Formats: sequence, C-alpha cells, structure tokens
Amino acid sequence: MRTFMIAAMIAVLAVPAHAQMGPGKGGGKLGQKSHEQTAAEQQRKKNEENAYKDALKKIPDQPVKQKDPWGHMR
Repeated sequence: MRTFMIAAMIAVLAVPAHAQMGPGKGGGKLGQKSHEQTAAEQQRKKNEENAYKDALKKIPDQPVKQKDPWGHMR
C-alpha cells in the first residue's frame, strides 16, 4: 500500500511538469506554427524594429553636463 501511495504521488507531481513542456521540449503539435505565420511574424518584427530605430533618430541629443555631486558644498 505504501509503494502504491508513493507511485501515485510521483504521478501527480509529474503531470504539471509535463504540461509545462513546450513544443521544442517534447510537447505536441499544438504549439507549432505554419511557415507562412512565421514569415509574417518575422516581417512584423522587422517593421517594428525599423520603426523603433526611426523613433530613436528623432530624439534630439542632449548636451553632456559635468556632474559634480560636491559642487554645492565648495
């Protein structure tokens, strides 16, 4: 009876770990995407990256100030 309880506890603890496994780690076909979705996703990421870089170029450069934390004490 004791071995049955130990085996049951191991099985109960293993189920959540198996559910967390993704498609690359032995999971099923549920998480896999088609090639068209992947290409569209790559294009979207590329567009977002270009928009981000363009936005960074629009930010004006601020002059570098000399920082002197003890300046007001002198």
